[in-house]
Amino acid sequence: MRGGEGLEKELLEELYHRYGQDIYRYLYTICRNRDMAEDIMQDVFCKALISLPSSHVNARAWLYMVGRNLLLNEMKKQKRQIYSEDLEKRETGGMEGPDGISDGNPEEQALKKEESDMLKHAILSLDTRKREILILSYFEQFTLKEAAVIMGISYENARILSMRAKRELRRIMEVNGYEIL
Repeated sequence: MRGGEGLEKELLEELYHRYGQDIYRYLYTICRNRDMAEDIMQDVFCKALISLPSSHVNARAWLYMVGRNLLLNEMKKQKRQIYSEDLEKRETGGMEGPDGISDGNPEEQALKKEESDMLKHAILSLDTRKREILILSYFEQFTLKEAAVIMGISYENARILSMRAKRELRRIMEVNGYEIL
């Protein structure tokens, strides 16, 4: 490693094993493009190898922030290009991953799957910033303060954005016949 400023190989491997899949899932949920999410995730860990000081207090938040910034830069680049079939493919891609459906009778499983699918659809229908604040705070379990840092906004903006996102998500679910407590 150069000048002792890069991460030790073991620490980098530990960070990758601990956060790699979570960061990929976060990136994929935002951009809905597997290849882009994979490329950006690799870039995040390359940047970590080069830039993240080993004394950094919250490496997880730093990795998410770098991933978000790289993703936004890539999305800006792609917006400048002429929209093509690739854009249609990206927009129609769905979320992947385990449904978290527990064992039970088939009718119960079908209902849980339907609710899970509706929730995924509702979250994906939110604008990017609202979707991102919910993903960071609920699925990735960052505090609003940490999510604000990752998104580059103030805590107050994160709080308001979260409140609006939850309100909109509740409205979408209720319109589709789901009662939210």
